[in-house]
Amino acid sequence: MLNFNLLNFDTEQEYDNSEVLDGLQNSNQKVINPKFFYDKKGSELFDKITTLNEYYPTKTELEILEKEKKTLKKSLPESSVVVEFGSGSNVKIKKFLDALNNPTEYIPIDISKKHLEKNAFDFAKKNPHMKVTAICADFNSFKSLDYIFKHNKNKIGFFPGSTIGNFLPIQAKILLKNIAKILGPKNYLVVGVDLKKKISVIEKAYNDSSGITAKFNKNVLNNINKICGASFNVENFEHNAFYNKKKNRVEMHLKSKKFHTVKLMGQKIVFNKGETIHTESSYKYSINDFVDIAISSGYELVETLTDEKEFFCVFCLKIKKN
Repeated sequence: MLNFNLLNFDTEQEYDNSEVLDGLQNSNQKVINPKFFYDKKGSELFDKITTLNEYYPTKTELEILEKEKKTLKKSLPESSVVVEFGSGSNVKIKKFLDALNNPTEYIPIDISKKHLEKNAFDFAKKNPHMKVTAICADFNSFKSLDYIFKHNKNKIGFFPGSTIGNFLPIQAKILLKNIAKILGPKNYLVVGVDLKKKISVIEKAYNDSSGITAKFNKNVLNNINKICGASFNVENFEHNAFYNKKKNRVEMHLKSKKFHTVKLMGQKIVFNKGETIHTESSYKYSINDFVDIAISSGYELVETLTDEKEFFCVFCLKIKKN
């Protein structure tokens, strides 16, 4: 019998549609929060992105997790509950759990219910010895994460894929502080961070030759149509991704091909030709920059694990005592 449970918080009900409207009425720069990427199709497209040759972060992070198994086993406590923030596919978590000493429970958190349920159930079938408690929620939502907060066992947070880079540095600090509160003092967080490197390498990762990233970016409009009853025509936009050197981040935009209007919540949103919607940022850090953020967010540095080219870093952090 599978030891599997799904705690479902209806994330679509948590969405405040006015957030979308406010973002698209921003006079300086139209924006859509990247959390809206991850409906079922968006999650599937992102999984495809992680397998692309140009997309170095996933394969590099997996190489680090494989290479540093002994270090992870030595650095992290045994018989722990493992909480994955933004779980996605099972590839990384399997590699990570293989490096740990007798993990007792796996708690994946993801905003896409269908994707989460399928992956978590598949994981439970292949690992019947381990308790699996999947939580469908926005991991920024405290009210959805009481189960973890009240857990009295040792906890290890796992936050791979440089998802932390999708937040402004000030927001990343707030998120890290919130994760520290959820996991509790003296527990651990293992977080993947994309490092600064040659701009051409970075830009290729977000402009793949097969066009999967473009499909992923455009699909956010389909999801907004579904959630908010908007009238976006995806064909009126093109994918645009570039590295903003001044801000040390990749920016993904959807660029309007022509003048047109979109209906949303009884309002008309006007798009001029060439105008963009900013859909995502991905900040790149130096090792020292991210260590500073982690320390100022209430963590101690345990290990920094990198690949030979120093394209990517996996940080092992310990939450300080209160």
